[in-house]
Amino acid sequence: MSTIKVRVSGEDREVEYLPGETVLEALRGAGLIADAPCGGLGVCGKCAVTLVTDYGDFERVLACQTHCEDVIGDTIVPPEGGEGGDIMSSGAMGGAGRGLSGYAAAVDLGTTTLAARIIDRSTGEELAHSAAWNGQLPYGADVISRIKYASTPEGLETLERKIRNQVGGLMMDACAVAGIANEEVEAVMLAGNTTMEHIFAGVSPESIGRAPYRPATRFDDGGSGFIEPFPYADISLAPCVSGFVGGDTVAALYAAGEPSRGGVRLLLDIGTNGEMALARDGRLTACSAACGPAFEGAELTSGMRSGPGAVCRVAWDGRAFSYETVSGEARGICGSGIVDLMAALVASGAVDGSGLLLTGGEAPEAVRAYISEDENGLGVFTLAPGVVFTAADVRKLQLAKAAVRAGIEILLSRSGLAPEDVDEVLLAGGFGTRIDPASAEAIGMLPAGFAAKARGIGNAALDGVQKALCEPGGFDDLLYIRNLCEYIELSGEPDFSGAFVDAMSFGD
Repeated sequence: MSTIKVRVSGEDREVEYLPGETVLEALRGAGLIADAPCGGLGVCGKCAVTLVTDYGDFERVLACQTHCEDVIGDTIVPPEGGEGGDIMSSGAMGGAGRGLSGYAAAVDLGTTTLAARIIDRSTGEELAHSAAWNGQLPYGADVISRIKYASTPEGLETLERKIRNQVGGLMMDACAVAGIANEEVEAVMLAGNTTMEHIFAGVSPESIGRAPYRPATRFDDGGSGFIEPFPYADISLAPCVSGFVGGDTVAALYAAGEPSRGGVRLLLDIGTNGEMALARDGRLTACSAACGPAFEGAELTSGMRSGPGAVCRVAWDGRAFSYETVSGEARGICGSGIVDLMAALVASGAVDGSGLLLTGGEAPEAVRAYISEDENGLGVFTLAPGVVFTAADVRKLQLAKAAVRAGIEILLSRSGLAPEDVDEVLLAGGFGTRIDPASAEAIGMLPAGFAAKARGIGNAALDGVQKALCEPGGFDDLLYIRNLCEYIELSGEPDFSGAFVDAMSFGD
């Protein structure tokens, strides 16, 4: 079999490839994570690699658009991906168990990240946790890309094998830290969006990707097969509401104490897919908005995951922009920083209410030093050396935040409520917990007044699974919540288009 030379952590290794394969496909096959948020369509640019010749010359090319046969003799240097990332995996769940005993594992099947906890069911306490970037990322950053890839038997088998092996590995790592044997884990419960749960179970998610967007199963019985390193574990998946409101939302509602609490609460879990649920005096209404990967930093010019070098905070003081990174020198910008930056651009006047990034004499004098024009005359904002935000980036974030806001408006309208009727806003997940609610409100992603009512609740999906594993009849509790949820398909709502257009503007 033919090989290409790939440089990993300063060392060269030979990677095999099949005739006709792209560099991205070869890197995937070798287990070398290479970002491809667009699923290999050649539009996001995140899979770019450096080709180095024997003479020291170098060239940047897209791995998904470059065939291995065309780079024989060159050394391929893939981008660093995901190392040192900031993944939310541990939490504050715990408390005395209720008659249960033994060990269990709670798993969050995120589109971007995976997290596992080993739990002592007799006390409800976490013993150890482990987390990693989802190994499926080279196959696309969002659920639509995964659905497309998994709609063939070969693609489904590839993604299922990757996710099962990776989950098993995370659980083994956590067991080692906790000092217990794999054979001692008696139960494993996983929660994720409906597509991720289908893939884990080896069920084609193809029907989720086309109207009427119905899943092949909603996991009423929780069954999901076998994880090889854990031969005695009973494996189950949290029940799903619909094709785009998954078991992760059900588990998050359970962790938040719904539906038994009174009053009105809005739960938001925003990522590539924005899942939201409204709890009102024992009733639950849920919907999902397609946000795309902008909030994860994908498909943005300088977007990146949270980790070393990621700008996570941005501010405008009336004279200059300032920023903070997770650590080290700025080399990109992650989700929380993106929302802050957008709010700062609006506050400074660099972006007008319609979403236009102003240039030249149209931009306020104080921001002109930060803005240049590209070859098409469109604005390019430079926050730090090599960290830019373009007019196209503004547009992508504009579409993402409008989808979230429109979903909120439809949920409230269908329940006969106004924004001021909401008592509390619960922001779940890594992105929701880390964003500044004031920035989200400033760009119109959240209605006016929501920032003061908002609080982050961490990885609520993982908390909910942990709670279900430590409560007798915990899975039945999840099933009860799922059955109580009224689902709204936004694409079928006559008012959604109008709400979406209204939400495109910046500010309320």
